[in-house]
Amino acid sequence: MYTLDINFLNDRAAAEAQGVERQPIADSQFLIYGGAVAVVALALVGGAFFFLNSANEGIQQELATLTAKETSLNGKIKSLEDQEKQLQAIQDRTNQILNLFVGNLPVSAIADDLRKRTPLTVQIKSITQQAVTAATPQATSQSTITLDGTATNYNELNDYILLLKASPLLDSDKTKLVSSTLQPATADKNFTLVNFQLQATTTSKSPAELLPQLQKLGADGLVARVNLLRQKGVIK
Repeated sequence: MYTLDINFLNDRAAAEAQGVERQPIADSQFLIYGGAVAVVALALVGGAFFFLNSANEGIQQELATLTAKETSLNGKIKSLEDQEKQLQAIQDRTNQILNLFVGNLPVSAIADDLRKRTPLTVQIKSITQQAVTAATPQATSQSTITLDGTATNYNELNDYILLLKASPLLDSDKTKLVSSTLQPATADKNFTLVNFQLQATTTSKSPAELLPQLQKLGADGLVARVNLLRQKGVIK
């Protein structure tokens, strides 16, 4: 009689051995896939680096071009500024020569203008004139004029100040009343007077700008010099 001997323990050991032998196949596939992913990632990183590096080189080239243009423009601006300074220096020198050649406002013209603007109700006792230091060498020379006198009343004095402000030879903003006092009536004079002191400054305009007014006031020599310069094209 035969006996069937089945060893289940041996069969289970064989199955476990086969399972252990299949595990390295799955690990190999995982390593292959992981390596492929790593290669792709490295390729993407390398491409991005190449792209950014190329873009950075383009930006650097553009920046260098703009810097070169800026340097060129700064050089041109500096050249123009130097030329402008030279032209201004020439103009200043020309104005100085013109002031020397043409001269200041004639004292006779100023006195004649004041005389024509002084009404009968105002009496001028004294006139003093003092030169004012010019702000720049090429500026027109000015002078301060002080008038001492009397007026019949304050209204006449105010009207006289307005007449002086209207003079083309005087600076209206610098024509002002310095002081005034009422002189009472006396036994000899049964009327009142106003003693005053006025101060005015001659205009900052050049004589060439006042040619018609100076011609009316008889400043023939100055008018002739200005006309000569205009004929030569030195002034307009």
